[in-house]
Amino acid sequence: MFRLIKSTLLVLFSAYWLMISGAVYAQAEAKPAFVSDALFVYLHSGPSNQYRIIGTVNAGQSVTYLGEDAETGYAHIQYDADKTGWLPKEYVTFTPGLVAQLADLKEQYAKHNETVLALEQQRDELNSQLTQAVTERETALEQLQQANRAYEQLKVQLENTQSSIWEKPMVLGSLILLAGLIFGLVLPLLIPKRRNSERWM
Repeated sequence: MFRLIKSTLLVLFSAYWLMISGAVYAQAEAKPAFVSDALFVYLHSGPSNQYRIIGTVNAGQSVTYLGEDAETGYAHIQYDADKTGWLPKEYVTFTPGLVAQLADLKEQYAKHNETVLALEQQRDELNSQLTQAVTERETALEQLQQANRAYEQLKVQLENTQSSIWEKPMVLGSLILLAGLIFGLVLPLLIPKRRNSERWM
């Protein structure tokens, strides 16, 4: 009889304990979470350290928060797609930990470096084009100065040639003779001939 009562009490106590441990934790909507920046955290099969260890999760690992046990302060999480376990809720955070933030910062830093390198390459190309344009401008100015000097020299030579032509007597005499010849040929054409009828009068 005593053994039966003892067995009944043991069954009732076990059922009560399972009811408390399995159903007491507050259920919440599943939401993304992260393991805080401890090196690793042990996962238990139930909501306390009295349950067996079923694995570990690493710091910064992305998990899914399923709920928590308000009495023991353990959080229920899902990890590795389909596995679940319990760990102290102080190790669960809803913002990325330092490891995840460091990875994001490294990625942003790499992108910024790529942008800076592209801008530096573009700056070098623009500097090269500017140097080439300045060189071409200086060459054009030098050619313009040479052309101006050549023009001045030709102008002086032309003035000297014209003055020397008019100073030569033979050239001047030839021009006067040519003008007289042209005048002698043109003048008879300008004076009208008398009509023959005027001779009878």
